[in-house]
Amino acid sequence: MHAANTARGDAERQLQRLLAHRSDGGFHLDPEDKRVVAAQELVAKLAADAKRLTELDEVRSAAWQTASATLVTVEQWLRDGRPPGTVLQDFDGPEVKLIKGESVTDAIERLRRRGRELKADLHRIRSAPFPSSYVKAKMRAQIDALAQQGAPSVSDLVENDRLIVWPKQNLQSRVYNTEVPSLAFAETHDMLPLIAWLHRDALIAALDREITTESDDKAALSHEARQQQETVALGDLLAVERDEAALVWKAMHEGLPVEHRADCAPQAILQCMIVIAPRVTASGTSCEHGIDIVDPSGRRR
Repeated sequence: MHAANTARGDAERQLQRLLAHRSDGGFHLDPEDKRVVAAQELVAKLAADAKRLTELDEVRSAAWQTASATLVTVEQWLRDGRPPGTVLQDFDGPEVKLIKGESVTDAIERLRRRGRELKADLHRIRSAPFPSSYVKAKMRAQIDALAQQGAPSVSDLVENDRLIVWPKQNLQSRVYNTEVPSLAFAETHDMLPLIAWLHRDALIAALDREITTESDDKAALSHEARQQQETVALGDLLAVERDEAALVWKAMHEGLPVEHRADCAPQAILQCMIVIAPRVTASGTSCEHGIDIVDPSGRRR
């Protein structure tokens, strides 16, 4: 690129000299002169060469950045991302089938669209609210715990003619405008648990109304449903990304301008799967050890 831009600049200066007046050190040639026409054609050719190299540099720089980001992601996953006690094995899945009339690059784009749809499903699942019945039950448990914490004790008053013991809390705060950073501690009455104890039913009723207004039970998912749907979506996403990565490898082998996505699953790019590592030494619970069990009737088995 530097050489092309230098050559273009030299040719442009030569053209300017051919057209410049003699008083300015030029030749003052007519624009129709064949030497001027040849110089103009050379400038146009060199400008086109410089433009082609610039565009090629942009394309290759983008591909290099994508490949570099993918490499960093995969290396980091190999180093830190896999669960402990696991090993990698080759994934030997079925060959990816193309739709009739579909090219490899078209299939890659189709799979990437499907992957984006599955990621949108995952976002919906993870962002789904919880059912109002679950939220209300959890709210009641929280209010009950607060009310129990805020109940004043009258035992000392009844038994020893002393004072009622009110719920208290310890406070900690920073002290500013001092030469040395300091902390201040204080003990004060804890009013929120006391209010929960005094107005438990009214507080629960008011929060019930707020939860009813805020809830969206049609879109809500329980913990169990959330986990099940997320597991299915993640499994489908990994399968789609495995197919996508396999086709990307094929396209790269054919010399097509395509790169792996940096946000593609590393095990899909590497065409591997994670399995639990086998035990190195046998334990007492493995299949090659017998265990004597005596049932209530005295029989050994």
